[in-house]
Amino acid sequence: MFRILIAEDDPSTARLLGAIVKRAGYEPLIAADGVQALELLDHNQIDLLLCDVMMPRMDGFTLTRTIRESGSMLPILMLTAKDMPQDKHTGFIVGTDDYMTKPPDRQELVLRIKALLRRARIVDEHRITIGDVELDYDTHTVR
Repeated sequence: MFRILIAEDDPSTARLLGAIVKRAGYEPLIAADGVQALELLDHNQIDLLLCDVMMPRMDGFTLTRTIRESGSMLPILMLTAKDMPQDKHTGFIVGTDDYMTKPPDRQELVLRIKALLRRARIVDEHRITIGDVELDYDTHTVR
């Protein structure tokens, strides 16, 4: 089961996102800010980070930058009320993979999570499978 870390300082929003993630078949872990998110990342296998931007102690931009500077390619989806183009630009510049504004459409959120996890799996495994056909990037073979 994929484990999704939700970094969100608003408890009711964190509970809602946790329920959406759980209903979609993933295991949610909740962090109240960027500092706690980094602690959870250090001690748990996390498959995707869903993070807010405006959080105490460490905001989502700083969290994302810190993760990328460590060399991690963890898929990151920012979910925030900050909807100005400059905010989105900053998100992508610091290393987010996707950016959504609140309140999210639940179905779109789950679809974006699935897409990010699918891309990460392809990159990690260096192969893609479509039906009975498998393309292996390392050996340059098709089976």
